Amino acid sequence: MNKICFLFFIFLFTGFSVSAQKNAQEIIKQRMASGEKTKKFVADGKVLFSKTEMPRIYADADYNLIWKDKKNRNDLIKNLKESFDEGLLPEDYHLKRIEELLNNSSYSKLKPQVAADVDMLMTDALLLYASHLVSGKVEQSQLHSEWDVERNSRPEKIDSLVSVTLKDHNLNAAFQSLKPQHYYYMLLRIKLKEYRDIEKNGGWKKIPEGETLKKGMKDGRILAVRDYLKIIKDLPDVQVENDSLFDEDLEKAVKKFQDRHNLTTDGVIGTGTLKQMNIPVEDRIDQIRINLERARWVMHHPEDNFLIVNIAGFYVKHFRNKEAIFTSKVIVGKYNKSTPIFKDTMEYIVLNPTWTLPYSIATHETLPRLKKDPGYLAAKHMVIMNRSGKILNPYKIDFHKYSTSNFPFIVRQEAGPWNALGQVKFIFPNKNSIYLHDTPSRSLFNREDRAFSHGCIRTEDKWGLLMNLMDDPKVWNMDKINEILATGKTTTINLPHPIPIYLLYFTAGIDTNSNIYFIKDVYKRDPDVLKALNTPVKFRSAR
Repeated sequence: MNKICFLFFIFLFTGFSVSAQKNAQEIIKQRMASGEKTKKFVADGKVLFSKTEMPRIYADADYNLIWKDKKNRNDLIKNLKESFDEGLLPEDYHLKRIEELLNNSSYSKLKPQVAADVDMLMTDALLLYASHLVSGKVEQSQLHSEWDVERNSRPEKIDSLVSVTLKDHNLNAAFQSLKPQHYYYMLLRIKLKEYRDIEKNGGWKKIPEGETLKKGMKDGRILAVRDYLKIIKDLPDVQVENDSLFDEDLEKAVKKFQDRHNLTTDGVIGTGTLKQMNIPVEDRIDQIRINLERARWVMHHPEDNFLIVNIAGFYVKHFRNKEAIFTSKVIVGKYNKSTPIFKDTMEYIVLNPTWTLPYSIATHETLPRLKKDPGYLAAKHMVIMNRSGKILNPYKIDFHKYSTSNFPFIVRQEAGPWNALGQVKFIFPNKNSIYLHDTPSRSLFNREDRAFSHGCIRTEDKWGLLMNLMDDPKVWNMDKINEILATGKTTTINLPHPIPIYLLYFTAGIDTNSNIYFIKDVYKRDPDVLKALNTPVKFRSAR
């Protein structure tokens, strides 16, 4: 009798397990069918993120639970928690609710509906977190229309990838592969942890305002400066005879700090340097998170050879095999005429360029002057033409008849040292009509903030850039360049190898020596990115 009862209970237990699995399968199948019609897939009373991959994944699994394996569940939860280390919000990925549902009961004893809920939540979390790693959480083009970099495409056949990844217990490696593989991202991620550790240890104290501090001075505030520079590792943590003396070692540390913050490296702590030192650690952490997000937008598949213009940093760099082989200061667009963000390919260089004024400049800036004095054109080495390119006599044109919306002329500045483009321009054809060029206004490169142009990028070391790109010193040297300039003729030179160029905007980053640098947010774009980054993903209630 006991044996019969024992077998009966085994039958009941086995039957319950099969029934529970079958019921969960039916629930998921029903939800997928309903979601296909409404384009809304619901679990735990919430409309989920995924609308495309979710039904495919479960169809491939014949609508069975796909998170039955404990290692896969643990690996997913581990990676969702580690999204914090990427500067993201773990709670965007149903983390709290998944843990609640799994902790309320052992997985094998979950009721069919709860099992379906937690399974779909975990699948949705996987897809949403993967999406954020691949293309970022924030859609930058919705914040600023100047952003014109195509979003990273998602991997093909995601349903198959998920199936294989879970089957091979390979979630950790899969998530790692989705992150940008550029050293910039990986090192910036390390700095995020370092600065969070600084925050846990109390951050740094504010340095009081006062007179400018420089080498040789004694001041009670110098002790606070030393403490700060030691915390951020610009000054070695060693004992000195007089903590209140601004000595040579402190001056070197201040110069390093200034260099990392795009300040004049004079070793003097004036208003600008002190302001940067007094930015709280919490703000620096936010700055790192903002730029990790920007890196997710563009740094997944970096070329081995490319140019990058950091608009906020006012520089252009040429990278080859992860090494910066050329650097130059640049001048970028004013705040109200910002340089756009995009990627293109530099194809050729023009020596002795002419400058055809953009319509907005010709009508808003040149036309008012022509109404006062048609001789303005000759004074600026300019000519005026009709739309067919015929040069006209400005004294025979009544400019008072024309306005910003009615100006049927082309204004061109002739080649020469007076030309607004200087002696050379570097062309990457694009719809924005943006390029790199020389400028006769050389003194502006000495400014810390260099946002003065109408959008194009003025380059300080013009000939260094040309010779670097041509990469043939026997032919392309200053003798060759001067020979062409002396002709006065506009000359086009095709690059031997067209090169990708990125016009980007980063306010924090890492140099090749693993030093972090922070840059002024010249276009005031960081707050919008931070707000979007900190806004939790909203899952609508299905009820």
